[in-house]
Amino acid sequence: MKTYLSKLEWNARVCTSFFPFWAIPFTFYMFYLSLYLKEAGISDLQIGNIMVASNVAALLSSFIASPLVDRLGRRWATLLFDLASSVLPALLFLLWPVYEVALIAMVLTGLNRIMSVGYYLLMIEDASEENSVVSMNLFNIILVAAGLLTPLAGLFVMHWGVVRTEQAFLLIAAISMASQAIIRHFLLKETPTGKMVQHRIIGEGRFWRFSRFFAVYKQVHSTVKRDRVMLRAVIINALIYVYFSLGTTSSLLFAPFFIDFVKISTSQISLIGGIYSLGTVLSMVLVNPHLKRRNLYAYSVWSSLLSLFGFALLFFCPKGGLVFPLLAVVCISLSYGVLKTLADAVLAVETHGEHRAGVYAASYLLSSLVGIMFIKFTSMLYAHNPGWLLLICAILLLGVLLLSLQKQGGNGGIF
Repeated sequence: MKTYLSKLEWNARVCTSFFPFWAIPFTFYMFYLSLYLKEAGISDLQIGNIMVASNVAALLSSFIASPLVDRLGRRWATLLFDLASSVLPALLFLLWPVYEVALIAMVLTGLNRIMSVGYYLLMIEDASEENSVVSMNLFNIILVAAGLLTPLAGLFVMHWGVVRTEQAFLLIAAISMASQAIIRHFLLKETPTGKMVQHRIIGEGRFWRFSRFFAVYKQVHSTVKRDRVMLRAVIINALIYVYFSLGTTSSLLFAPFFIDFVKISTSQISLIGGIYSLGTVLSMVLVNPHLKRRNLYAYSVWSSLLSLFGFALLFFCPKGGLVFPLLAVVCISLSYGVLKTLADAVLAVETHGEHRAGVYAASYLLSSLVGIMFIKFTSMLYAHNPGWLLLICAILLLGVLLLSLQKQGGNGGIF
């Protein structure tokens, strides 16, 4: 582990060191957010609309992400949009848990796409490929490991109820997220490529001309058109991120699904969340350190197959029981642990050049476009039968599977 961590360079060390102060409070409040909003009188269909609003905002912010990050610099873009997309939404959910304000809060969370472009570039830009893969894996380990504490959160819910517990989580989240963003900012260093691009843009002037925003994506289109491997990496990344927003613990439909479709209790749902996080962390700790450029797509194939098996097991499991749902969640979470890091790693190792920020933004743009369609469609179907959520998630990962098989076929096999 010491050797593994030694591969991190300065910015990646700073980002991963402070990330728990964002990940833990976010995971706690996000897990119970949909139940908290439902207690406030917000319907399942309105929750679907809230998810769509977040993705619409993510779509728009993805469009302007690359030019903004290049102009502001990676450090300042990360700080400003971390505060706007993390701290402000938590405060809005805390103070005004009504439908209209929840829509505004989720729109603000969509600005996270701008922050993410700057954040990821700070970790991987002008750094080695080993640093990129290791930093992405550690980032995801920390994010998911926070979910191991959700059974503890369930005890607070049993004692205080969903509303009071969620209010406490939201207040702690706002304080912790703001503190880590500000302190982290003063420790990070702007990347050499970031400085070069920023100085060039400032020297050219007329940054706010609307045509400049389109010019970025014209350059990206030209780049990926010549590089089919990069294009495949962008699509795989986008599909996994749509799945992330729709079918994992980060989805507002995750907890309601197990209550509505699997028929388990509100107190048992925290156990599901803990097992999901445990399985994801185990695969990130035990499997992902073996990820290399040469085997990324092979791991993608087997992980996608494992998820599809878990979905089938969950779909046909007896209602009201806990054993089969837990077995299904183990399979799905072990798979997701690999896929989440793989989505970030494949984009990190297959992209290059000064247009890298644009490629990242384009990937977010694509995931937002696909996500809006899938989330709206799924939320409408979910109102009739929650089982549709599993089918939609299966379609997304089937796409990842086919793209990975296509790549592996070009390499001569999947072994």
